[in-house]
Amino acid sequence: MAIDHVLKLYAETIRSPYLHYGYWDEPEKVNADSLSIDDIADAQGRYIEHLTSFIPEDVRSILDVGCGVGGNTAYLQERGFDIDVLSPDSYQEEVIKEKFNGALQFFKSKFENFETDRTYDLILESESACYIKIEPGFTSARRALRTSGYLLVADYFVCYRDERGSPHLKSSHPMKAYLEGAEAAGFKLLKEYDQTENTMPTLDAAHHFIERFILPTAEYAQVSLQRKNPLTYRLMKSLFGKNISSKMDQLDLVKSEEFRKYRKYMIYLFQKV
Repeated sequence: MAIDHVLKLYAETIRSPYLHYGYWDEPEKVNADSLSIDDIADAQGRYIEHLTSFIPEDVRSILDVGCGVGGNTAYLQERGFDIDVLSPDSYQEEVIKEKFNGALQFFKSKFENFETDRTYDLILESESACYIKIEPGFTSARRALRTSGYLLVADYFVCYRDERGSPHLKSSHPMKAYLEGAEAAGFKLLKEYDQTENTMPTLDAAHHFIERFILPTAEYAQVSLQRKNPLTYRLMKSLFGKNISSKMDQLDLVKSEEFRKYRKYMIYLFQKV
C-alpha cells in the first residue's frame, strides 16, 4: 500500500507517538483557542489510558491492527501485554521497525487479507475500523481470535445522513450496519462508550489553527501571486481551481458541530461467541 501522507503529516507535525484524536476529561472546560501542541499530545496519552480500561483482565496477547507509529503498542507493551502489530502502510512499517529495533512482529497487510497460525486474546482497532470493510474485517477477526477472545474498537461512525453530501459521510462506517455486521459474524457487544464530546476539543483546536494561520497565509499567497504574476495566477486557477474548492469543502471535517451532526466517536468491546 502507498504511504498515507495525511497520517504522516500528522505524525511529523504533532511529533507525538500517537496518531489518534485524543481524549479530554472535561471537554466543556477546554479553551480550544489556547491549546498547544503539547496539550494535544497529552490528550493523546489520556486516550490510550482510557482505552486500556476496557481491556478485560484475562487478556495477555494483543494484535494492534492499524498500529500507526506505535504509541498505543509501546504503552500496552510497557504494561506487560504481548503485542504484534499490523499495517499496510510503508511509512508506518519503517517507523515501527526503527522504534522497536526490529524486535516487534510487524505484519504488512490489510486486515481483511491477514492470515496467521497464531490466535490472540484481543484485537485492537484504534481508529482503524473505518479503513476495514465490515464483513471481511469481522471474518478476519474471528479467524485471528482465540475462543471467547475480544475485539476492542475505538472509532467514529456515521449516525445520521442527509442529502448534503458532507465529507463526514464518506470515511466512516454506518453505526447501525457495523453493529449488525458484528452480530451476524458472531460477536457479542459487551460494552459501549460514547466519547464524542471527549474528542471534540481536538477538532476545535485544528479548526482554530486553520482559521488563524493557514487560511490567511493562503489568501496572502493568492493575492500576492495575482498581483505580481497574473498570467501564472490565471493558469494555476484554471488547472487547480476545482481541486482547491474540493479541498476547502474538506474543512467541514474539523468543524465539531458538523462532526456531532453526522458522527459519533464510539468505543465498542465485542466478544467472539
